[in-house]
Amino acid sequence: MKNISFGNRILLLILLILLITLLLSAYLLHIIKNSELSLLRSQEARLEQAAFLFDQSIHGDLEKYIKDRATQDGSRSEKVHTLGQLINEKILSVEEEYPGIHLGLYSYELDVFYDGTQRFDENFSLRRKKAFEEVMNTKKPVIQNLGPEEGGIVEIYRPLVRDGKPEGVIRSAQYLAETGYYGKRKEIETVVYVIIGAVLFTGIGGAMVLFRQFVSQVQNIKAGVRRLEDNLNDTLPPAPGELGEIVKAINGLALKISCLNLYNETMLASIDDAIVVADNGGRVVIANNMAEKMFGMAEKTKNADYEEILPGESPFVGLMRDTLSRNINYKDLQVEWLNGGHNAHHLLVSTSTLADGRGDIIGAVLTCRDITERIRLEERVRRQERLASLGKLVAGVAHEIRNPLTSISCYIQHWQNQNKPNPRALATMYREVARLDSIVNQLLYFAKPAEARFSFNDINVMVENVTDFFKELHQGRNSLIKDLRPGLPGVWADTEQLERVIVNIMFNALQALPEEGIIKICTGTGPGDDTVMVSVADNGCGIPQENLMHLFDPFFSTRPKGTGLGLAIVHEIIQVHGGNIEVESEVGKGTKVTFYLKTREDV
Repeated sequence: MKNISFGNRILLLILLILLITLLLSAYLLHIIKNSELSLLRSQEARLEQAAFLFDQSIHGDLEKYIKDRATQDGSRSEKVHTLGQLINEKILSVEEEYPGIHLGLYSYELDVFYDGTQRFDENFSLRRKKAFEEVMNTKKPVIQNLGPEEGGIVEIYRPLVRDGKPEGVIRSAQYLAETGYYGKRKEIETVVYVIIGAVLFTGIGGAMVLFRQFVSQVQNIKAGVRRLEDNLNDTLPPAPGELGEIVKAINGLALKISCLNLYNETMLASIDDAIVVADNGGRVVIANNMAEKMFGMAEKTKNADYEEILPGESPFVGLMRDTLSRNINYKDLQVEWLNGGHNAHHLLVSTSTLADGRGDIIGAVLTCRDITERIRLEERVRRQERLASLGKLVAGVAHEIRNPLTSISCYIQHWQNQNKPNPRALATMYREVARLDSIVNQLLYFAKPAEARFSFNDINVMVENVTDFFKELHQGRNSLIKDLRPGLPGVWADTEQLERVIVNIMFNALQALPEEGIIKICTGTGPGDDTVMVSVADNGCGIPQENLMHLFDPFFSTRPKGTGLGLAIVHEIIQVHGGNIEVESEVGKGTKVTFYLKTREDV
């Protein structure tokens, strides 16, 4: 028995108790069933005899009896009482021979039930009424056995037939409660229940001894598990049987959790982001070293409320509250925060809810990344880029203006020597002055573009206007192919500025074309449902890859007489319209310029 585990001992004891109880219950049911069947057969035979004797005691038919004794115009009440005298007399006579049996007769004609008393009206139930009707309809006896809830009644209903015609129904019944049957049955049940109680008491007593041993060891395990909450290295002492297997599993799990905690603490300590994790109740579960350093937390932050730990003047408390109470997640929210009112910190803040395997929310996490140095570095880079762009712009302006000024200066010196202006020189000077004026105008537009006047416009109409102009200006030299998708949504744009964009792009494409070149302009939908695309492609000389990144720089041009401001202005206009522009090119095959515009009124 010592080698049998606690679980098997308890299982065997419970099986033994259940088996004995089941056998006793089956025996009890068998005895009660047999006794009830025997009693019912005996009572049914006795009731049949009493009903037969009652039937034989009534001579002749009931209708004739009533006619012979009642007046010719007698009322129903008179007929009921006349027949009642006869029936009640017969009932009492038979009941003397069969004591304990209750007899009665239902008269179908008078719809009254005689039971040996003077109650002739409403003295039978609806259940009996249904039994009477069934016997009258089928002309067959009906036996009803009612349980102890209704007194254990055994009833037999048989038809009273005269000359082949049913005139009523004879009811014979006996109440088993009056025979003392249920008392005997209760005695048997009491004996059996006493035996079952003794078996249960014995079984429970034995089970209590086993359970005390079992509970004692379980208490030891519970105490050990509580110690593990504070120190995972404080393992549980060994235990026998299945409990020993449980103890071994708990110790192994504690070792794995201890190793995992060590990995987590090392990982969190090495992360440069501040991480704070709180449960649904707002208690801080995790706060890494960076969080303690950034927010000035104390070392003991576990189980403290996040509103007490996080700086009250910071936005972090509100963000965590929104995430915990309203399930609002924030992603890379840039926040400028004065740490204690001294130094300004630029932070990327994110919050998100935490869910378990079933999808239930169990808490929230706050992460803060300090990007102050990155912001400062980007600002220095932007400042240097602006200075470089300004230097490049000044150099480009100086170069572009110096060339026409040199030509004008030479011709002026020539006039001083000749004392007479040359018509060719005057034309050249006029052309160079016009060039200077164009450079200044473009430079002014680039530096301060005209204010855009936005409205919804059909991009296809704008393309048609520009292409019609180019066809008239360059007739017969090149081929122009249009592929305009109908039904495009209107673009939110300035018509004049967008037509200038298309003109500049087509002019650049025309400059790169050989003789009999092809320009193809297309419109369509962009990658999103709220964008429209316009592309201009040519089969010209193409652009080297090293020049693609400089196409939109001011004064960058691959043509000797180009100003380098056309595509810079195009890029500026597209940016103002909230769109973007892309260039694809391959040397010797051609170039494709595509820009995208929005169809929403949010530019």
